[in-house]
Amino acid sequence: MPSDLMSRVGALVGPPHAQGMPAAQTVAVVLLAGLGALGCGAASAQETAGTRWPVPDVAPPKTELALEAYVTLSPAVEVGTSDAGTRRFIPITGGRFVGEGIKGEVMSGGADWQLVRPDGVLEVHALYSLKTDDGAVIVVENDGVIVPGKPAANGAPAAAPYVRTVPKFHAPQGKYDWLNKTVFVGGIGAGAGGGAVVIRVFRVL
Repeated sequence: MPSDLMSRVGALVGPPHAQGMPAAQTVAVVLLAGLGALGCGAASAQETAGTRWPVPDVAPPKTELALEAYVTLSPAVEVGTSDAGTRRFIPITGGRFVGEGIKGEVMSGGADWQLVRPDGVLEVHALYSLKTDDGAVIVVENDGVIVPGKPAANGAPAAAPYVRTVPKFHAPQGKYDWLNKTVFVGGIGAGAGGGAVVIRVFRVL
């Protein structure tokens, strides 16, 4: 990531509180999990790659930071127990975002709709809008999961939760429509002082 963007991000939001593993590792985990579902362990899949059938040279995906947002929130509104678990939503009240060649405000009026499943996993579905400094409005759908980490036990520290999302952008045609043509992965951390989160969005190359 260019040093000038790092400086602008730091000035905007301060040091983010990252959780979970880096995004590039997250993508690798997802891919390996898919192979496991086909009956191949991660190690055996790696060892036998390309020996079962002819394959092209498919490089593992890489990522780069596309943008970072500081999003302010209102207190959660509890819906209660429903068809698939316990539901609540968290209103989005504003914020700022900055990335390479794009910056602006997080518009108020969106929300993060959450479902606590019976297995303890939290599903998130955020729907909100960004407005760039040059006036473009971009709709964001950000779906993901938050899996609680294992508690501390037998002298071992508690594990950090797994927090990953797959943001999808709906930008108008023109300067920012590259957002409509790219796959992204994201992470969420608590903002300093509470009442906000830091969202980091990575472009999958």
